[in-house]
Amino acid sequence: MNEISSKDHICFVWLDNKPNNYLDKPEFVNTETLNNIVIKNQCKAIIITGRNRHFSAGANLDNLKLLAKNGSLKEEISKGKTLLALLRSFNLPIIACIEGVCFGGGLEIVLNADVKIAGKKALFAFPESNLNLIPGLGGTLNLSKITGKAKALELILAGNIIDAETAFELKIIDHLVEARSGLEKGLSLAKTLTENKDIDIIKAVVEAVRNASELPYEQALERETELFCMLAKNAME
Repeated sequence: MNEISSKDHICFVWLDNKPNNYLDKPEFVNTETLNNIVIKNQCKAIIITGRNRHFSAGANLDNLKLLAKNGSLKEEISKGKTLLALLRSFNLPIIACIEGVCFGGGLEIVLNADVKIAGKKALFAFPESNLNLIPGLGGTLNLSKITGKAKALELILAGNIIDAETAFELKIIDHLVEARSGLEKGLSLAKTLTENKDIDIIKAVVEAVRNASELPYEQALERETELFCMLAKNAME
């Protein structure tokens, strides 16, 4: 069962559905629980990882078929997108630590992270087109932003599995580490980025850096100035 926990101001989102950590539904953890844990524990970073050998093999297809059959699929996908939006709305560094397979919906979760760390034996794919589907949680958009249109089309339409080294070359992941050491690296990085730093500083940096790729330049620049002035005012009080 997927779980949320916290320790030392770091929120951990665990994908745990043996053996391959399939996602039974798009809202892979409870949104309200996530919000409560992050706020209550004054979390400064979020780590998403899989228990057991894998990150996630993607959606549980049997469940998807049931959702499509009973007419609730669109609503459930919307809940999944709301969850991903909530994760980003905290303006905290999101670090994905990947081992084993990272397919479909699992890869879509990873693409929402700010920093992506993978063990050398990790495997990545968007296999949906082989099942007459497409990624449904923002995967087409987020992959295109990282790899460019041509490579995104190739990866999604071919549905081929790529290894961690190829994913690193394509900038799908940011750090390539020894197998089974991704979580260790992610925890170390989370501490480096957030220890001894005020949460307002962390949130301002994360927001400003994300704005560089998500907002028009002038709007992002204006917001950077607003954040700077807000922090300067607080420092003078």
